[in-house]
Amino acid sequence: MKAQLQQYMQENNLTQAQVATAIGKSVAVVNQYLKGTYKGKTEEVDEAVSRLMGRHQERVVERRFNGAFVHTHKAELCLDAVNTAHIEGVIAVVIGAAGLGKTQALRHYVKGNPETLLIEVDPSFNPKVLLKTLCQQLGLSETGENHDLFVRICQRLGAGRLLIVDEAELLSTKCLEYIRRIHDKTGCGLVLAGMPKLIANLRGKHGELAQLYSRSGVFCDLGNGLSLEDVGLLAESGLGTSEFNAVLFKISQGNARRLNYLMRGAIRVAAMYERPIDEQIILAYADALIK
Repeated sequence: MKAQLQQYMQENNLTQAQVATAIGKSVAVVNQYLKGTYKGKTEEVDEAVSRLMGRHQERVVERRFNGAFVHTHKAELCLDAVNTAHIEGVIAVVIGAAGLGKTQALRHYVKGNPETLLIEVDPSFNPKVLLKTLCQQLGLSETGENHDLFVRICQRLGAGRLLIVDEAELLSTKCLEYIRRIHDKTGCGLVLAGMPKLIANLRGKHGELAQLYSRSGVFCDLGNGLSLEDVGLLAESGLGTSEFNAVLFKISQGNARRLNYLMRGAIRVAAMYERPIDEQIILAYADALIK
């Protein structure tokens, strides 16, 4: 197993530290194991290394899945709204249920327009985190009070730029107020994307965000699920065939994330049994997904 690990590390350009992290051992243990001087339970390290390489092999198999961005109808609606906000310097609001591919569409836009700022919000965001994140992306100093950060951001941004905020429904009222003022002062385009709850947040409990809500010039509602046509486009791109479009649509229920899990899993199972993907494999793997 030691020789196999050495070959694995060479082929994948891995350090001992990376291997140690992956198998839950110290760097010293990995170093001694590779040298053949480890005094502990070698069989435990053997098993950990075997599991590591097994996971790698599964990832290699999974690469048969084509995860490239697909221009579905939903994605085009999202991209049109984003592009309008960028060109006209207005506020666009994009909402939709989870698993429709909003984030992938936003990242695709940023890839083609690298001057765009993309913030992916998480529950830890408060005004300070928001402003420091913007400063990081703009290459500005993160020191000082919120007002100092806000001023630096407004001085750096301007018309022709675009700020995209994904998972915006997680932002507090104060964070949304800062974003509105950045848009007002700089003239940059602004996209707020998230779950349907975002609309209620933008209205504010007591109308405190009326200025932000009323200034939203573009509204894009992606709905609750992908159409059969969109699922077909994703399935044909992912698997290279349209043979299973109907069953994939039925099982995924129009959810792109669930569809991707399903296709990746079917590829792994087919490789495990050394047989082509068929409807039976897809249905069998579907039972492993959360309903």
